[in-house]
Amino acid sequence: MLKALIHLLGIEPERIRLEWVSSAEGARFANIIREFTETIRSLGPSKIKAAA
Repeated sequence: MLKALIHLLGIEPERIRLEWVSSAEGARFANIIREFTETIRSLGPSKIKAAA
């Protein structure tokens, strides 16, 4: 539902990611963050400008 809402706002749904990670899964957490960072970098800057 969140991805549909942000799509309506003009934000790419790929900029949102929800993962459930246990505190015992440090390596998995690091991999998720690395993958998500690569995804965001590949998308480039957001087309949404911050209100000044």
